[in-house]
Amino acid sequence: MARLSAVAITALPLLAALPAAAAPCPSPKDIQVVEVDRVFVQERHIEGLSKPLVSHGELHADAERIIWHMKDPFDVKTVIASDGITESVSGGSAQPVGAGAGELGASVARSAAALMRGRWDELSSLFNVSSPSTLESGEWEVLLTPLNERMRQAVGDIEVRGCADVERIEIGGEGSGDRHVITFANAEPGQ
Repeated sequence: MARLSAVAITALPLLAALPAAAAPCPSPKDIQVVEVDRVFVQERHIEGLSKPLVSHGELHADAERIIWHMKDPFDVKTVIASDGITESVSGGSAQPVGAGAGELGASVARSAAALMRGRWDELSSLFNVSSPSTLESGEWEVLLTPLNERMRQAVGDIEVRGCADVERIEIGGEGSGDRHVITFANAEPGQ
């Protein structure tokens, strides 16, 4: 009996080191995120270029605004809020982006925040939001198709993938062949 206990005690750390079975991904309709703090990698694939342009940064989204802070290869912080869009470069003062961008800023902020929080119903005034499909990996995918023809030509479809929350967004311009792929990871505390 003592020998059996010794074997069990020896095997216990080995069992603890084994990866746990992956929990199935919840439905994207069950996402309950209020505030988002993520790091991102954005690849911009431009027709005619052999390699994508790659940037890295941090995203913060709450009920009031979206802060998109690209840190590499340049330091550019874009803040999208109901009163407009501002941008600051290399820690400089925030400058308004585009005259009369208040309504656009409000619309973009609401849409981006709704997307990152998985609030699909809030997107239905701008997009046809597909029912979620399950990929072979177990992740879900939701397809957003702009309702406005000009927006559809400029942006194309938006594929949103994830598991517990939004992990990847692919935006493809319908006519241009250009596309953006943004992948997200949780921000480390103190970043």
